[in-house]
Amino acid sequence: MIKVYKFKKEGTTQGSLSDLGNTSKCWADCINPTEKELKEISQKSKIPLNDLKEVLDREERPKVSDLENYSLIIVRVPWVEHDEILTTPLSIFISKNRNNVITITLKEISSIQKIKQLIQAKKINLYEKGISFFTYRLLDEVFNTYFSILDTLEEKIDRIEDKVIEHPDQLTCQNILSVKKTLIFFHKALTANREVIAAIEKEYISNIDKKNIKRFRTLYDDVTQLIDTEATYRDILTGTLDIYLSSVSNNLNQVMKTLTIVASFVLIPTLISGIYGMNFQFMPEIHTELGKKFGYYFALGLMAFSVIFTYLFFRKKGWM
Repeated sequence: MIKVYKFKKEGTTQGSLSDLGNTSKCWADCINPTEKELKEISQKSKIPLNDLKEVLDREERPKVSDLENYSLIIVRVPWVEHDEILTTPLSIFISKNRNNVITITLKEISSIQKIKQLIQAKKINLYEKGISFFTYRLLDEVFNTYFSILDTLEEKIDRIEDKVIEHPDQLTCQNILSVKKTLIFFHKALTANREVIAAIEKEYISNIDKKNIKRFRTLYDDVTQLIDTEATYRDILTGTLDIYLSSVSNNLNQVMKTLTIVASFVLIPTLISGIYGMNFQFMPEIHTELGKKFGYYFALGLMAFSVIFTYLFFRKKGWM
């Protein structure tokens, strides 16, 4: 799907791919373009078809490249699907004459949707600001999305910590590993994105106006902050996982302690019943008059006494 926005002095209107070949300031937003659409973009923009096809790789890493008629910026952006947070490439082609920009994504991402809303609300004037400013605002929204998702993950981490303390279970462990996996993906994407911003800041891309270079320096600071925040959250989750494992181990120890105490209550009565259950002919206490009359009750009393004594002994030691 392709949608072209044409920037005029009186406002933003809908354009066509033909505007890529003239001096009009425009933005072509391409979402998972087909082979036919790629060929049409290639014809109008003079970008080699192979260069357009390469950016459709799901695993494409962030980079900057200098093509014949365009400069290429690729960054990884957050993408949420079925409550799973992943990253997907965003490719930005900036024309050498700085009059148009082409963005290509595999999925519809929130950063581009935010830019569209700002354009429709006339909160940014891209006709006056230019394509370099548009590129800055788009990348700024990308990093704002990272901040927003990290805030959501922070709340999730807080809930996980409470659950680990109150009632650790297997689902809690799965949540810890899931968030940690997301943060690892973020770390790889953000570190690569930082190199892209550093390349722009060092003016490796001539298509960016020098007056806008200082704006990208703020983006570099944002990426650095995101990386530090992500690393902090991963450290917290590592500590939370250690607490979870300790809680599980403590619970297991408590179960084993309870079973040992119960077994101790049964052990001595079992010993007594085993002794008096032996089939020996001569057992002195059994063949006496008292033994014949009260032996059974004596054995039961001795068993009861052993249980009470064991209970009091454990209480005194603080084991119960």
